[in-house]
Amino acid sequence: MFDAIMTAFANLADIKIIGLILGGVAIGMMGGALPGISPSITIALLLPVTFSLDPLYGLVALGAIYMAAEYGGSISAILINTPGTAAAVCTALDGHPLARKGRAQEALHAAILGSSVGGFIGVVILLLFTPPLAEMSLKFQGPEMFWLAIAGLAIVCNLTADNFVKGLIAAFLGLFISTIGYDNFTGVPRFAYDIPEIEARVHIVPAIIGFFAIPYMLDLVGAKDREAAEVQPQPGSFGRMVKYMWNSPVLVIRSGLIGTFVGILPGAGASIASFVSYSEAKRFAKDPSEFGKGTPEGVIASECANNAMVGGSLVPLLSFGIPGSASAAVLFGAVMLYGMTPGPRMFTEHGEVVYGFMVSFIPIVAGMLLVGATLAPLFAKVLKVRMAYTVSTVLVLALIGSYTIQSSVVDIYIAATLGVLGFLMMKLGFSLAPIVLGLILGPMAEEGFRRSFIIADAEKSSVFLMFFGRPICIILIVIVVLMVGTAFYQEYRGKKRLANLASGH
Repeated sequence: MFDAIMTAFANLADIKIIGLILGGVAIGMMGGALPGISPSITIALLLPVTFSLDPLYGLVALGAIYMAAEYGGSISAILINTPGTAAAVCTALDGHPLARKGRAQEALHAAILGSSVGGFIGVVILLLFTPPLAEMSLKFQGPEMFWLAIAGLAIVCNLTADNFVKGLIAAFLGLFISTIGYDNFTGVPRFAYDIPEIEARVHIVPAIIGFFAIPYMLDLVGAKDREAAEVQPQPGSFGRMVKYMWNSPVLVIRSGLIGTFVGILPGAGASIASFVSYSEAKRFAKDPSEFGKGTPEGVIASECANNAMVGGSLVPLLSFGIPGSASAAVLFGAVMLYGMTPGPRMFTEHGEVVYGFMVSFIPIVAGMLLVGATLAPLFAKVLKVRMAYTVSTVLVLALIGSYTIQSSVVDIYIAATLGVLGFLMMKLGFSLAPIVLGLILGPMAEEGFRRSFIIADAEKSSVFLMFFGRPICIILIVIVVLMVGTAFYQEYRGKKRLANLASGH
């Protein structure tokens, strides 16, 4: 394997590959930053262009788009509070408050550094531990996926520790919306009211646009400021963020490992990785109250995880032909079109291409860091655009993004309706992030729960033991209990500290 990796490095010393990497990074960033154009759609749109290339060249270009698009969502999340991808929702929670404080350049540098380091961690694990990690991912069946989804929903405790009831209501609203459409097991439409466009479920992109982009833009309509935020010169912000991350090795490594692990699990994806990482960063932070108000720690945790997920998602794809994310599924199609079948035999029959593709992510990460860090000051100037132009442009792009997913006008209506609902909830003090969390994890929890009953019936085993007797399930249950318990303990400690301050002790 070592010889194959060294040969792959030698093959990458090609000016054409370097050009494809830089071009793919630029396209991926743009695709990720535009609301509605997700990494998987960006890859799919560029897939036909790569058919004329050699397999290694084509896969390297698509890999660069994949990695950069996961970072690109943070650009719009930080600047205009509109996550370009579902994975950038957590980035917006701290990235945009930083921008509102005049520290947009610092937030953008934190995002690109976190994404690059996280992407590198994921690639190293991909190269060194692909076979054993892929085997581990196959152990996650219905019961394990159910408890993994419950562990994800337990993040609500950390996201909304200051008002748990409202956070729970928001999460249940997201879970309810996730049930709209065809039942995957019976084929019966639920809560669709004979509207064909939503019988296939409410798509995540119009929902995110509705709950994030539109409410914030509506809120800006009544603002007196002429600009979205004040942009202050920040010389040396890149160096400060490098030093910040250097002094926070536990945060970076933990976030990278979480992202890689979640990426390995089929169907989990970058959004779950970023939510879990953000929650853990808040749980172990010295001052959790800073999260949501504008701390680089939140941006780094989110971005480090969602780019580490890229390497993780390729582990089951290359080893067993099981995509770990929607984008990995598109890459699966590309590999098949190049005449290769993902799986153990591909490493022996097409080893030069496979190892070349995996190793290429190291220069891809370097290229992404170079482009992102260089353009951060230019991106920050978006905040100097007059408020009226910003609001109108973002609303138009958001509605176009909603339409392009399924070429459906109904998706525009969904985004607009959820946008008004999100605006009202925001004014009532509800956090909107738990809604998106419920939307993402609802289908996973339901499918895992119902599939567990089918497995128990087929194996003639106890349903109770199916959920509570399997080793991985027990570990996940313990994690859920620790997450919930820690969140409530931190809330209690915070209230006690405030009470002591108020009493003068």
